Amino acid sequence: MNNEGQYIATDINPYDRADENGIKRGDILLQVDGDPPANNMFVRKFGLVEQVDTLMIRKLNGTVQTITIDHDWLTNIRSGPLFFQIIMPSLVLIVFLLMASIVYVKRGDDKAARLLILFFVSLGMMYFSVTASTRLDHIGRIVMSLLPVSFCIFMYFMNAYLCRYRVKFINNVILNSLTLIVLTQCIIRALYQFDIIRSNINIMLNYLYLGSITVVYGICLYRLVTLFVQYRFTKLNPLFKFMLAAHMMAFIPFVTMNVLPLILLNLQFLPSMFTTLFVLVLPLSYMYLITSNRLFDIDFILTRFKYYTSLAIIPSLVVLFFLGLVYNINYDHTWIQWFQIFVVIHIGFTLFLYLKEQIDYKFRPKLFKQMYSYQDSLDRFSRSMARVMKKEDLVRAIEQEVTSMLPLCSFQFLTVNGEQRIVNPDPFNDVDHDIAKYLLANVESLQVAEVITMPQGVALIVGQRKEEIHVIWIGNKSNRTLFNVDELRWLKTIANYTSIVYENLHFLDNFMEQLEDEMRQTQSSTSPWLLRLLFLLSENERRRLGSDLHDSALQDQLIWYRRLETFMADNKIPKHMQNELFLIKEGLLDVIHQIRETCNELRPPLLTELGVVEAVEFLTDHLQLQVNFAVVLQAKPVTATLSEEQITAVYRIMQELLRNTEKHAKANKVVIDIEEDDTHIYLAYKDDGIGMNLDNLQSSFSHMGLSGIRERVISLEGEIEFHAEEGHGFAVSMKIPIKLSKRREERDDIRDSYLIG
Repeated sequence: MNNEGQYIATDINPYDRADENGIKRGDILLQVDGDPPANNMFVRKFGLVEQVDTLMIRKLNGTVQTITIDHDWLTNIRSGPLFFQIIMPSLVLIVFLLMASIVYVKRGDDKAARLLILFFVSLGMMYFSVTASTRLDHIGRIVMSLLPVSFCIFMYFMNAYLCRYRVKFINNVILNSLTLIVLTQCIIRALYQFDIIRSNINIMLNYLYLGSITVVYGICLYRLVTLFVQYRFTKLNPLFKFMLAAHMMAFIPFVTMNVLPLILLNLQFLPSMFTTLFVLVLPLSYMYLITSNRLFDIDFILTRFKYYTSLAIIPSLVVLFFLGLVYNINYDHTWIQWFQIFVVIHIGFTLFLYLKEQIDYKFRPKLFKQMYSYQDSLDRFSRSMARVMKKEDLVRAIEQEVTSMLPLCSFQFLTVNGEQRIVNPDPFNDVDHDIAKYLLANVESLQVAEVITMPQGVALIVGQRKEEIHVIWIGNKSNRTLFNVDELRWLKTIANYTSIVYENLHFLDNFMEQLEDEMRQTQSSTSPWLLRLLFLLSENERRRLGSDLHDSALQDQLIWYRRLETFMADNKIPKHMQNELFLIKEGLLDVIHQIRETCNELRPPLLTELGVVEAVEFLTDHLQLQVNFAVVLQAKPVTATLSEEQITAVYRIMQELLRNTEKHAKANKVVIDIEEDDTHIYLAYKDDGIGMNLDNLQSSFSHMGLSGIRERVISLEGEIEFHAEEGHGFAVSMKIPIKLSKRREERDDIRDSYLIG
């Protein structure tokens, strides 16, 4: 109502009956149902025109118009109000109830889930009550007044849900006080609605209601932001980022386009029936959160959202511009209406880009089979890379793949030396002068794993060693067509794969060169770290061989043995053949036993779990049944924790000594002693065999495997002494440190003793 006592239309809801009957902002209301507007309770009390049959309006041009409102919704089945005020709220309520049902079925016994269900139901009921509230229905307005309470329910849910992570969303005292305040606001609105409070405080109540929504929502948003900042470097970072993104996407459109503009400018940028649809993001997000054990990659989603929303701005503005040229749209508040159209177009483009990405991922390979060939090529190429052991293998694999995928292109492997200003081709071809000139001119910009497009073709930079840059040159297609985007992406991936393998090959070459240098330098004094490396490689090879033998030959033997057993049991066999088949079966059984023994010898089981004393005991107990001499183990408890490498070395040393005794000593008894002190393990081995002359011990090293025993002890940074005399047996004493040094002085150099640990 203005200063002259006239009631002027200031806010027309889109798709409402007033909008459909042509009422515009600024029109003057003369009569309501034949009476002055001041006599109508809704106009006087709420400043709204609802539940009327006739209106008399004076238009801006001075004409007077009488409007009759048709309340029969069946006759307006195709009208906007039916869809936006009845059908859409009903569908949204059904969606909320469906989400609540799913949460109840999956997590009905969880307190947080029950609070989430209450939150879903309250939001659904409020969205459904919007129409009744705008029609000034008592129940509808009271239900809508509970919207701030829904945010409080959400905070109760967050407290219950986050307690499993020992995180507090908001203090219970503050939350209870906040809930009491918003409930008081709801009670006052209810009393005013039913005329128990007769003072005209509608404007104050509206501001109080909108302020409550803003304050409670602001607290939720503030706590989500602070928790995200607090836990951004912990494992809870994705959780709070997910919550924050869902919360903001659900409510920011409504708050920024409806609540804040109403408070500040007394207008709405977008229809509330549109912005409140974003609330559906909340049940979907939190239903997924509470029913799923894993979160999707929220960083990936947010990155895509920022990228697609930015990408959609320009085409949206272009479409908006052409709409303005084609249609002469005349609105009262032109900039608001244009803004609304832009938002709808922009959202449409953003959704289209998301949809296109999904189509590209799921359907494009099925619709365009060439996509499969590139992917198959990369899979095939990556498998072939696993078998590459030298540069020639790499070149051959690349050439095979490139010629199969780009048959119209020439292929060449080049080495560019920027310091000497030369380009060396592969041994079988000459390099083109223009190509060499171009590469040398741009040598400073050549980066590993890059694909450089040049006039004569493309260059894949696959590696660099000192001043040499290694390039795969692929010439232009013979049919004069350009490389398409998919081909360039494929070449980029090939370049990445190749550069990694090329770098590894160079690393292995350098390592082998260093290893050879070390071996040449240590001919006079053996290096423990080098011996340990060699023994480690040997043990790895033994284990691989034992595993292959167990999984192939042994399993095949068992299969044939069982087939023979089944054949003999199921068939009547002549007596003269039964003995022969029985001998074959026993022979197979002996072979199976021998293979199993070989596997156990190559790959001793459970050495680390057994410990050093138990490992030697396992060895002696196992060999006692196979040798013709007694083995006595005199071991004191060893409490030191030894590495698998140390236990394996001791096991191999004792295994080799027992094997030598069996082959050469003709002994009747072997005694093994094991004990420890704070820093060392002491091992002693003695047999009562024929012995040997100590002067001839050095010549027996290779014959009896004693050099290998000595080198194993040295590899463990230990000490070993051999004692032998003809006719008085053979003895060995060893001293092995419990802890191996990480750095060791050798030939006045400090070298790392743990190249491989």
